Amino acid sequence: MVCDPLLKTLEAGVGGDGGEPARGGDGGRGAPGGAVGDGTWSCGGGDEGRGGDGGYGGPGRGGDSIGIATLDEDQLTLERVTYDLGPPGKGGVSWDWSGEEIHGENGIQVETQRFPD
Repeated sequence: MVCDPLLKTLEAGVGGDGGEPARGGDGGRGAPGGAVGDGTWSCGGGDEGRGGDGGYGGPGRGGDSIGIATLDEDQLTLERVTYDLGPPGKGGVSWDWSGEEIHGENGIQVETQRFPD
């Protein structure tokens, strides 16, 4: 029998930062025109435009600091449990189209957490 247990967690990890934008791809080549039949050719198709640059990837959520995680609260019995929980992780950073910083959601710090089946 364990008496007066202490559950201790470390500091949770931070969320990842959003990735850098990727450069848009080159456009395709236009097709040549078809033969008219008298030795001349019709006009060729135009070249496609270059694709637009991608945006920054979204920021990651910070890690959680959870003492006990469970799927079934009905089976959980706690008596005289002491918790020493480390801090939750901060969310990552990214940027929007205007250059403004966007922060991912921070993690949570809880003694017990029920997860759905």
